[in-house]
Amino acid sequence: MNYKEQVKFLRERDSGFAGAVELLKSLRRSSSVVVFSHHDVDGIASAFILQRLCRRLGAKVVVKLPEGFRLLAEELETAVRGIVDLLLISDKGTFASYDDFFRKAENVLILDHHPLDGRPTRCTVFNPAPEYPVGTATALLCHMLATQLGPTDEHDDLVALIGCRGDAVFDPVENRCDDFARPFVERARQLFPRLFRTRLGCPTMYDLVDRRRTALVNQITEAAYAGTLAHYYEAETRGGAYGPELVFTFLNDLARRGENPAEFRSLDDVLGKLPAGAIISRTLQRFYLDWELLSGRVQSPVFLGEVQGVGVYLAFAKEAPSMQSAPFPAILPHVAATQLEPLKRAFGHEETAIIVFCPKEIGVQVSMRGGGGVINCGQFCFRLAERLRRLFPPGAGIEGGGHVAAAEFFAGKSVPIYAVMRELLWMAEELFQQGSGSSGGQEPSVKVME
Repeated sequence: MNYKEQVKFLRERDSGFAGAVELLKSLRRSSSVVVFSHHDVDGIASAFILQRLCRRLGAKVVVKLPEGFRLLAEELETAVRGIVDLLLISDKGTFASYDDFFRKAENVLILDHHPLDGRPTRCTVFNPAPEYPVGTATALLCHMLATQLGPTDEHDDLVALIGCRGDAVFDPVENRCDDFARPFVERARQLFPRLFRTRLGCPTMYDLVDRRRTALVNQITEAAYAGTLAHYYEAETRGGAYGPELVFTFLNDLARRGENPAEFRSLDDVLGKLPAGAIISRTLQRFYLDWELLSGRVQSPVFLGEVQGVGVYLAFAKEAPSMQSAPFPAILPHVAATQLEPLKRAFGHEETAIIVFCPKEIGVQVSMRGGGGVINCGQFCFRLAERLRRLFPPGAGIEGGGHVAAAEFFAGKSVPIYAVMRELLWMAEELFQQGSGSSGGQEPSVKVME
């Protein structure tokens, strides 16, 4: 099945896709649209494609890229005055609470690829992963809608590809691609062969297996990721430009520059001659320095045990000083992920997983990477959040979830570090007991003073 056939198939067989198409087709020149998208590379790529699509359909579009995963009611109230025709929520989860947002919009459309956290009943939802994980990115889902409503161009293609790489949907160096995204990625490979060509050189954050080789699409995506952190590097940005908006501006400027992405030969070709690109380039250099600093902090993780051939390790480390106030996993877990392959080779595991425990100024961040498909990182972090929510009152800022091979947990400052570590280690023990078939001991009861 090629990409056009896949889009046609979804139009005919996926009610969420069909509903999204009809909702977007109903937009008129007077229609008002507000897009709230995730602040990461995939979310920014999604916002870029959606803005262009809605403008092609004649609507007036405003894009918002707040930090944090779940869209909060107060963020919506602050950003939207009155009632808009369409509220588009992209790459920010599929939450039942989004049904409440109809007080600010005539229609609400959710475009997402994360496992459901509740089932919205009033919103139109296009999410191909409602019950089980599907390897895709929201940027690809947006590109599919844009393709159905047409026309798209090479900049839509490039940015969707960057979004897919940002969410690890494919790896050009290891020649790996998730099935759902394969038709699009193979089409992109034909359009942009230079972006996929492997080369010897400095590895990027996305080169986890072979640290001797990389590809231009990996380098571009890493630069975009570093750009999202620009506001944490105020000296480099010369004014503290908000990172996600900086990257969004850069992608729009790149499209307006009008060069064919198929002609790009180096990262300088992509970033050069654009003011936003120059800021991203400076930010990338600072990102490299922090990466080197953090590499020393994750060199010797603790071995916790093995589950069905998967070695599980724990690293306890602090984030880079500039990232202490970031309410999301900024750099540290990405550095830790580069240890998965060396640990696997050194100790003979079939696969590896690493849990990163990171105390921060604003709370506790736990990240999990790897698992080889045996351990579901997203489920682990989701359950960790569930356990701690039962122990602490609402308002503690406890969130958790993600994908099979990459997931996050966060708890605010009111949750003690020891409480998070205790629950995490209990869950790890349960994991090992389940893997060995042992029922294990009984978990002691805990009461937390409110």
